Amino acid sequence: MLSYLYPMRTFIIVAGTIERPNPMTADWVTPLSFSPPLAGVAIGKTRYTRKLVEEQKEFVIAVPTVELLKDVWIAGTTSGARENKAEKMSVTFVPSQKVSAPSIKECAANIECKVVKEVETGDHIFFVGEIVNVTYGDAFKNGEPDVENFKFLMHAKSGAYFTYQSGEIIRP
Repeated sequence: MLSYLYPMRTFIIVAGTIERPNPMTADWVTPLSFSPPLAGVAIGKTRYTRKLVEEQKEFVIAVPTVELLKDVWIAGTTSGARENKAEKMSVTFVPSQKVSAPSIKECAANIECKVVKEVETGDHIFFVGEIVNVTYGDAFKNGEPDVENFKFLMHAKSGAYFTYQSGEIIRP
């Protein structure tokens, strides 16, 4: 039944450390509050990333564009508990400014979060993170996404089906 919510923006959740980053693809990411600035992510209970976020109480929401699709796929289909998926990816992990979980240099933005609440939601844990820092590149101007020139990645449906916004701006 959740398939009716798609397409959804696709993000990379990064936990771990700069020495051993653990990226995970996530569609279930949402803004929650302007003041304080809060964002949430639902992570499956069986995921290694869930264990790391519970231990560290922090994570990074990295915003990929379509050019990073192969890395997004690796992050979402490889288990960090079994192998170092960061070594399989072509991205550059860099130190974040306010959390120990690293950021991804090639992503359009990196949103650093400290966990303020955990909610059990069936087979997932919903982590509420206070946004403590954001770094971004040319894909964002004045805090707004440049949808005319950058292709923000979306998961069209379950499996290997992705798309991106057209860049066309329509108004009511």
